[in-house]
Amino acid sequence: MYKTSRFAAIGVFVLAPLPFGSAETVWICIWTVLLSFSLVTADLRSATVDDFRLLSPLLAVLVVVAAVITMQLWPNPAFYQADPAWAAARDVTGGDLPDRISVTANGPWLAFGYPLLFALAFTRAAYIATNAEDARQLLRLLTWAGLGYALYAILAGIGDPTTLLFRRKEAYLGFVTGTFVNRNTAATFFATCALLFLAPLLRFIYRQDRPDRPPSRKMTALIAHYLGSPFALGGGFVVCLVATAMTGSRAGLLLLILTVFLMTALFFAPLRVGKFRRWGWLAGTAVALLFLFQLVGGAVAGRILTYGLVDEQRFTMYRTILTMIQQHPWLGIGYGNFESAFPAYRPDTLGSLGVWDRAHSTPLELAVELGIPAACLIMATCLWYLYQLLNGSLHRRRDRYIPIIGASVATLGFLHTSIDFSLQIPGFGVFFAAITGCGLAQSRSSSEQKK
Repeated sequence: MYKTSRFAAIGVFVLAPLPFGSAETVWICIWTVLLSFSLVTADLRSATVDDFRLLSPLLAVLVVVAAVITMQLWPNPAFYQADPAWAAARDVTGGDLPDRISVTANGPWLAFGYPLLFALAFTRAAYIATNAEDARQLLRLLTWAGLGYALYAILAGIGDPTTLLFRRKEAYLGFVTGTFVNRNTAATFFATCALLFLAPLLRFIYRQDRPDRPPSRKMTALIAHYLGSPFALGGGFVVCLVATAMTGSRAGLLLLILTVFLMTALFFAPLRVGKFRRWGWLAGTAVALLFLFQLVGGAVAGRILTYGLVDEQRFTMYRTILTMIQQHPWLGIGYGNFESAFPAYRPDTLGSLGVWDRAHSTPLELAVELGIPAACLIMATCLWYLYQLLNGSLHRRRDRYIPIIGASVATLGFLHTSIDFSLQIPGFGVFFAAITGCGLAQSRSSSEQKK
């Protein structure tokens, strides 16, 4: 039963990006059921009270979001002004429709399915990774699964760039999107996969790791041995970097470069190496990245030269969202209701082109849908977890590369989703939650975990 439980969880982590990023509700339901089964049947004998305390802020956020949704859907609320859309609906239909804070009657609870899925993925990965060997195995599986997605994206982009899996592409023709619909989400996913390869590669090169004894002649042991070689790790990093560049995403490639520097700095910061050697590593990393950017980043560089780094329409969008937040500061417009509410606020300066079904900034969208207090709580929780990952990256001794991966991937995801919506896509969100949950579980030293 325990093996089945773990197999179900890892299957969800690996397969979630496949069905068009799992953006459809049916996939959210399927993955939620599988992860719920996996968590209920999990072997938690190695878990401690501290592990639960580490995850308790996430549970608190879920409870708060559920409470806010309940208030948003409360009929005829006396404690807050209802949305005027309900009065307009009564005038048009003549029906007896109760007032609500939420713009829709069912949207918030339907939208709550994804945060629940994200929390389940994060929690299950954290419990799997309480054992260091299991954490290493989980990261290896995610790393090579990511390489598979990157290879498919590159081959599909070369062979048939107008097709997305078995469907015809409706947008981003000429750019790689992998199994995702949106190229920016795809870029963040491939950048995450590149970071998964980089951390063990840095560890190998610095330590010049060699096996203490010849690997076992068993096929699985031989495969694991050769997949952990610097040539395999370096090749995987380059493939994922190329896939990121082929998306044409400016933010995706630039944030990957930034987080590569962050990962390198986190790796060398606590090590007892001379300043010359430390700066030599950073300079070498910079030169290698600039070379690779010139080699594979032509599409991104072209878009930067043509459109610049600033999207004026997006800034117009942000100003409109701030107006929406000012009008609904405490309880928002209803979770998951941005697409329904935004047309009433859409300014003429955005023109008639473009479908703005998301805010292109997850923090702003949370603020407008849930209100400022709930959004601040969510962001504070994310920053607290990021602090735990950074602290583990600098102070843990053995397997320090695991929290380094978690911290780097978390930084990449948080920064990108602040100017887009990558973490709102379940296929990437589940993959992201598995990596960061794994890093968090190994962010404490072994002695602390045994207390």
